Amino acid sequence: MLPTKSPNKIATLRDRGGYFDALEFGLIEVYGKDAARFLQSQTTNDVKSLSACCGQLTSLLDRKAHVKAIFDLYRRHESFRIIAEKSQIPAILAHLDEYRFADKVEFLDLTNTGQFFAIEGPEAPVLVRRGEQNSKHPNACDHDLTDAMLWALPVHIFRKSLTGENGYFIWVSKSQSAEFKKHAESACQKSGLVALDANTLEVARIEAGRLKYGVDFGEENLLPETGLEELAASYTKGCFLGQEVLARVKAHGAPSRAIVGLNFETGVEEVLQPESKLLVNGEEVAIIKSNVFSTLLNRTIAIAFVKRDYRIVGKVIDGQIGGRAVKVTVSFLPFYHAETTSARALRLYAKALDLYAKETDESAVSESIKLLRDALALDPAMENAYEALGVILSKRGDLNEAIQLMKRLSEINPDSIMAHTNLSVFYIEQGLKEEAEEEKAISMSIRMRLAAQQVTSAKEQEEAKTAALNATKERMEMFKQVLAIDAEDLLANYGYGSCLTDLGEPEKAIPFLEKAIAIKPTHTVAYLSLARAYQALGNAEKLAQTIEKGIEVASKRGDLSPLNEMEKMKYAAQS
Repeated sequence: MLPTKSPNKIATLRDRGGYFDALEFGLIEVYGKDAARFLQSQTTNDVKSLSACCGQLTSLLDRKAHVKAIFDLYRRHESFRIIAEKSQIPAILAHLDEYRFADKVEFLDLTNTGQFFAIEGPEAPVLVRRGEQNSKHPNACDHDLTDAMLWALPVHIFRKSLTGENGYFIWVSKSQSAEFKKHAESACQKSGLVALDANTLEVARIEAGRLKYGVDFGEENLLPETGLEELAASYTKGCFLGQEVLARVKAHGAPSRAIVGLNFETGVEEVLQPESKLLVNGEEVAIIKSNVFSTLLNRTIAIAFVKRDYRIVGKVIDGQIGGRAVKVTVSFLPFYHAETTSARALRLYAKALDLYAKETDESAVSESIKLLRDALALDPAMENAYEALGVILSKRGDLNEAIQLMKRLSEINPDSIMAHTNLSVFYIEQGLKEEAEEEKAISMSIRMRLAAQQVTSAKEQEEAKTAALNATKERMEMFKQVLAIDAEDLLANYGYGSCLTDLGEPEKAIPFLEKAIAIKPTHTVAYLSLARAYQALGNAEKLAQTIEKGIEVASKRGDLSPLNEMEKMKYAAQS
């Protein structure tokens, strides 16, 4: 049975963060002259497009596109790292070795040489930056993979999360793991982070919609059935094992069953046995996988394989599980969306300004200063926070730090007018007239240069707009010629209608877009363009009808991009 409650730890994780030993995971290194080319030919994602110190979700398939393994792949420079559950590592190594042939590539299982310590949550980036303070090049939060010094110990830091929050998996050698863990746990506890046990991690994983291989899906499943192909597969990279079948599945539409989320009636506290079947009038419509009662969301949530006709976002299903009546609402994963680092930093900045308005410059403690420091720890490039913090510090008499902040701001953005303007003011307060005049001159020079650039930019934007308009008209002419030959051509009707909408003629566009849908009722992008046409006309009734039908079609097909766009339009229309 899964845990039903971990309220305090989950709340702390979502508010500040948590830490744990990620002993379930191991590490593989892939290196050699042909490493990139070999991985490109074997994994589902586009390795060639993966920049140094970046990572991607990817998988290994068999010839029938069943998932043999799924993992995070990171590029160091010419070598690669794989993070995967230890249970998957033998299969990954066996697959890679089987298809190596004459390739100059080696695989090294590092799992027994070290272990992962994980820090996740809103405060995780702050904690890692503080741990790097004595490092010569503190940049672990800026990349997916960084070799760094953390609390003065050498580590490999990977950006990875099990809980849906900002997360870092920190690989440390076995010989130094005890010392590292002592420093890391102490720093986490001082920052208010909580130790996460297995139960709490499982609740957080399910809330975040993170699928687990061997639990939510396995080797018997096609990648499109998992909903992960949007992240883990490239349909344009070229050949890889299982690619032909994968492309064929995509061309024929959504699979007959696929993983989505099920939200049970609010407030009903229950946990279901995995593999429980959801029946409607005796027909099996879903199979429950990982599920839990979420105190955060106040409802039971489940990851489930759902049949295509019921896999519609927002659809309410009245059914039975084990003879008991249940009511569930279908949603895409995740159930819980974490606040982004930039959004949290912006919120702290806004709160700091609000508090500062109520503070006096003579007060012993300034909460606004603390919040601005926290915002900058989360987002070290946040110009407004530098400026606000510098001004507040100057008013409290700390001119030296205020000047250092403005110098740092001018390094981040050499065109920052306010950095040099404030420096001029601060130098005047220190009696440094010559330095103040120099900063004032720099500020004026930047103003004049930016004003000239604005004029140029406006002209370039107008030219780009004209070029785009001409390109749209050229495409229209091409579609028009096709329609003259075949008035039933799907792409020509869709393309001509979309162009008319882009040109500000939505009324003329509607017949062509409706015809495209009549030709192919599952053409999701046509629904999106038709919705935009009705939106431009201000026809709320037709807009709502089109969006509703479009969302239904896109949900069944698993076309996430047009689905997300229509969801946004629906939300905007209802606001």
